[in-house]
Amino acid sequence: MNSFRSIFFKNLSLINLLTVLIFFIYSIIIIRYQYDGHHIGLIYSNSIDLLNGKLPYKEIFIQYGILTTIINSIILSIFDTKIFFISFFNTIFYFLGVLFISKTVNNFTNLKFSFLATVIILFNHPIPWLPWPNYIAFFFISMSFYLISLNNKNYFLIGFFLSLSILTRQDLFIPIIVSILIFSLIHFFFTRRIDIKNNFNFIYGFIIPKFIFLIYLFSQNIFDYWFNYLSLPKIYLDIYETSVYKLIFDYIIFFTSESFFSFIIFPQYFLISIILIFNSIFLFLFLFKKIKLKNKILFILIIGNLFSALSLKIELFRLYTSVIFGLISLLYIIHKIKDKDFRKKLIMLLLLPSLFSICFYPLGNNHLFNKLNFSSNNLKIINNKFDYNIWPEQKIKIINTITDISTKCDVKFLENLTWDTLYSTISDYDRIKVMPYAQFINKNFKQLDLVERTNNSELSFIQLINNEIVNSNIILLVTENNHIYKNEELIITSNYKMIEIDQNNIIGKPEILRIYFPEKCTI
Repeated sequence: MNSFRSIFFKNLSLINLLTVLIFFIYSIIIIRYQYDGHHIGLIYSNSIDLLNGKLPYKEIFIQYGILTTIINSIILSIFDTKIFFISFFNTIFYFLGVLFISKTVNNFTNLKFSFLATVIILFNHPIPWLPWPNYIAFFFISMSFYLISLNNKNYFLIGFFLSLSILTRQDLFIPIIVSILIFSLIHFFFTRRIDIKNNFNFIYGFIIPKFIFLIYLFSQNIFDYWFNYLSLPKIYLDIYETSVYKLIFDYIIFFTSESFFSFIIFPQYFLISIILIFNSIFLFLFLFKKIKLKNKILFILIIGNLFSALSLKIELFRLYTSVIFGLISLLYIIHKIKDKDFRKKLIMLLLLPSLFSICFYPLGNNHLFNKLNFSSNNLKIINNKFDYNIWPEQKIKIINTITDISTKCDVKFLENLTWDTLYSTISDYDRIKVMPYAQFINKNFKQLDLVERTNNSELSFIQLINNEIVNSNIILLVTENNHIYKNEELIITSNYKMIEIDQNNIIGKPEILRIYFPEKCTI
């Protein structure tokens, strides 16, 4: 037993890498089966639009950050616009981020705690849920924290990577800026010193990406369009009928009480509660001079707690790409505890729930993953854009049908008036609407009006679509009541045919997709 223990710890660095690699392969296998037409389709649509020369914000609906769209566009340009590779590289970003957190913990503590960090993160969040900006930002922030942990710190690169994370997901701006200000004030209060050279290098690295971004916006005359998008968070609060204060209150209540009581069902929340509670206590102890913390640990602790701002709408994937950074400071403080028995108990407090989590929720407690059908499907996707994906049979039927229509239909536009954004990307037609999906209900009108008014047309998008219907120059995909927007309605003329397909695999719960196409198309 002692021999095995000795061999294990001697090869801990290699075991750590193998653990990450095993989880990476496991994730790739799972995400091949995942179909999330709205979210994955939106990321894919944005990237395709950028490759086709459309202007961000004016002609592309980019919710979070332009760098995500740029990175995914580069990936698609290399890999023949195959959507699978967006998810593939998103997974790489996530696991590289985990590795950098592990290396950061190693630099602050030792290899054992480094491996512990890897196990805790991956056992609670084994599979990246979506090719979402959170995971790319997670990578850039992890890189920045790794650089902070080095003895010879490159302050320019630290600022540079933090800035890239904001361009990836721009609502990171407030928590990062506030964290920098709080840390600077605390540091000055305790030391009465300002490190001019390092601060200048950090600010220089932080500003350069933003400066390039602003130059791009002004050179393309799209600054006003981007600026208008900054009102989207307020619109989303209205959509969800809540406020920032209520979100904060609910968040605090949940992670100081409810998360513990729901441990059996959602064990992943337990770790986040421990990180938030303990790090908040350590911060207060430091401020009252009861404990000492290194400057770099203090900064990571502050920013880890303030990243809660990205997770006020409590979702696991947001928590495990933001608040989880607080694990670095938590493990560092546990490592510094001199009482070995107490230290072991704290480690068990983190490790045992993580073991429970991976044993009972190996798919990361994602309800969408739990619904995946891993049985063989004889129906194959005929569209090469979607190679390597194994999706539900009904979705394949729809993709194949639209693909078949597009090969026989010489029109300019395809308008996707469904929630499934992926439909808008199946063929290479142009769109009239900026948003590549539709959900025409009252609470979404503000968001839709903000985005669609950017085309500066005197006609509404419904009127523009009706004009193309008259000219037999458009294919329409419609679900529910998305043919009606406010007081306007699509007018389908007699020169159009219609096909109906059930989108749902569940018998008795039809979700009908109506496909309208001109008679001139020989189907």
